[in-house]
Amino acid sequence: MKIESLSDQVKRGKARWLKRVMRHPSATSTQKCLAHAIADYLNCVTLDCWAAQPTLARDIGHKSIKTVVRSGRGLAMHNLITLKRIKAQPGLRYAPVLLPEDMDKPVPKNRHRPTKIRDTNDGESFLDIHTKSSSTEEAAEEGKRTSRLRPPFNPRERGAIEVKLAEMFGAHGFDVLARLASIDDAIIDRLCQAFVEGALSERDLAAARLAAEQA
Repeated sequence: MKIESLSDQVKRGKARWLKRVMRHPSATSTQKCLAHAIADYLNCVTLDCWAAQPTLARDIGHKSIKTVVRSGRGLAMHNLITLKRIKAQPGLRYAPVLLPEDMDKPVPKNRHRPTKIRDTNDGESFLDIHTKSSSTEEAAEEGKRTSRLRPPFNPRERGAIEVKLAEMFGAHGFDVLARLASIDDAIIDRLCQAFVEGALSERDLAAARLAAEQA
């Protein structure tokens, strides 16, 4: 079976999320337009977007950023996105609320979904930065669920995996990981899981570097 990259997994999850937004009975047309804009800028590693409000206003056909603010709050009230602020960063980060089934592969008929495995070991990280956002626990759980081809990585091995990830990012690899952890430590868990699965593509690494540059 072909191993999916993070970008492939998120592409499927994003499409299912957008379908849920489009079918939401209380979401306005402007809110749905904003959801499409968020999906367009969604980073497959951080699972959020940080496009500037004027950019989002332009993309949804409005001149006022107040429209973006109201629509973002509306999507958050409908539990379709979470709004996050990162210390020392201007603006908001928009994170779609992805359900476990959004990220799962379609299960062929007459086949059962594999048993979910939960690892309760404590993580051991080489990184000094461990910040949490409102979506940290949800993202961590989602990261554990995405593995269907190989067993989940053991959090006790996270430090060793971080070393290998840093090598993949190049000379400033540990700085990239530290910056990503400053956004949300669950991002590192997702990268470790993807590394164990052999699912990190060049596109995924580029998305991670871009997110780190913005942190």
